[in-house]
Formats: sequence, structure tokens, C-alpha cells
Amino acid sequence: MLIFIQAHFFYIFALFSVFINNRSLYQSFGFHKEFPIIIGFILFSDALAPMDTVIKLLMNILSRRYEFQADEFAQNLGYSSELARSLIKLQIQNLSTMDADWMYASYHFSHPILSERLGALGWYGDSTVNVPEVKVDDAAVKASGREL
Repeated sequence: MLIFIQAHFFYIFALFSVFINNRSLYQSFGFHKEFPIIIGFILFSDALAPMDTVIKLLMNILSRRYEFQADEFAQNLGYSSELARSLIKLQIQNLSTMDADWMYASYHFSHPILSERLGALGWYGDSTVNVPEVKVDDAAVKASGREL
């Protein structure tokens, strides 16, 4: 991962030097006598954005893979229950997203969401939770337009 990040930084700096020193690029945008560095930086960031999204996706996929491998290692050592409880505590303390679309989570989150990690651990809880029955007013349900 460290080598991948180093290569990414080298790629960014090399590409930035090409944008800053490219006179024809400035001239195509109407800068014939002056070559302001801020314009080169803006053009560079516009060109880098699509390439950087692909790199971000690849880095998130790699990071998520490492998380699943670490969870599997803990499971093989017999700590799946302790890990599951710790993950739930972290989830509660951090107020993180409980569930998200797998595609959205793959791109935006570097760590798998709680339900994915607990599912990979094969952990479904030690006990059931008793939820008290709630009386619902039929008029309120009709007014909201929602089905129960």
C-alpha cells in the first residue's frame, strides 16, 4: 500500500510539472505573454479529477480487502465474538452509517460497513431483543401514506 501511495504521489507531481511548463496549453486558453501558475493548477486539477476517482476506488477496494483479511485472521484465532462486540461499540460511538448500498460503500468508504463485517464474521448476535408492541392509529397511517 505504501508503494502504491508513493507511486501515486510521483504520478501527481510529474503530471503537475507537465501542466505548469506546457506553454501551448496556456496559449490555447488565451494566455500568450503571461503564464500564471494558478491557471496551470486549475487546469491540472480539472484533468486529474477523473483519473483520481479511479485511483480512489482502487485504494478503497484494496483497503476494504485488507480489513476483511484482518477480520478473518481474528476469526481464525477465535476472537470473532469479541471483534463483533468491539465493532458494534465503535459503530455506536462513531455514529457511523449502519447500512449503505454496496456500490456506494465500495467507492466512498475505505472500511466495510458494520453489516458486511459482521456477515463475514458469521456473527448474528448472542441474544434476541424484545421490542414492545406499539399501537398505531389507523388514521395516522392513512394520513402518512405509508404501509406497515
